[in-house]
Amino acid sequence: MSKKTPLLAVLLLIPGVMTLASPSVASLDTLLEQARSEDYTVPETHHIVQAQEGFRHWLAADDRLEAARGVAISGVEIPGFEPVALSQPGVVVLTEKEDERRGRGFFAARTHGGAPLLIQAPHQYYDLRTGSIARQLFLESDAMAAAWNTTHRYHGDDSDLVHIPDSYLHALSRAFAEVHPEGRILQLHGFSRAKRKSRAGREADAILSDGSRKPPKALARLADCLSKRLDIRALLYPRDVRELGATTNTLAADLRNRGFEGFVHLELDSDLRKRLVGDVDARNTLIQCVTETRL
Repeated sequence: MSKKTPLLAVLLLIPGVMTLASPSVASLDTLLEQARSEDYTVPETHHIVQAQEGFRHWLAADDRLEAARGVAISGVEIPGFEPVALSQPGVVVLTEKEDERRGRGFFAARTHGGAPLLIQAPHQYYDLRTGSIARQLFLESDAMAAAWNTTHRYHGDDSDLVHIPDSYLHALSRAFAEVHPEGRILQLHGFSRAKRKSRAGREADAILSDGSRKPPKALARLADCLSKRLDIRALLYPRDVRELGATTNTLAADLRNRGFEGFVHLELDSDLRKRLVGDVDARNTLIQCVTETRL
């Protein structure tokens, strides 16, 4: 295929993939509901490689809507996805076609610019409210991109996107880290205090980690910022607590092995998740802490 072949033309050649030709638009929450899949099919390795390159070009584009349409980027594909413009201004998503859903995820980005922040909810159906919080944070902030899982993490042995060796979510994360090596990836999770084994865990409102035993100083500053400004107990693994440290998170390990230090694994207890869903000031404070402590 010619290097000048537009992405739109490439998409048209991929079975089951549509384009932005339709004038209809939808809201982010509606599309997220429609994107849910009852199955997860492990993508072919070469498809993940192709997706990573497509994500990299998409995130690096000056106009991501035009990039998705194939005008600003040429010769690149994200196999199995269709681009859709939203009713919310300034946002474009990549989602699987209705009759081609395989649980590969749902991805959104600002059409122009955006702060170097990627928000993720990889367990939105299990960690209650994390999907909604990610959606609210993305739409209300200037975060560049966001991602959600579209199949339940416990559907099968290979459907938990952050505990399998590779996925489209890994590909997006690697692409983001390549485009913004000093950026941040905020991955949201939920936990139950009652299930914690330690006193520190049972008293925590939030637990932050990067999957390692030596998190960067910026992560400590983020934990302290959240504690102070939200008036909560935001603990840092392993400084303050010795559980929920994301030590088995394959996405965290992948990014760390590539030298990316901006990964934030944020565990939220049930009460804090409820608060964040209903309190825009709390959400704004969370984003402010994330952006102000990035460097």
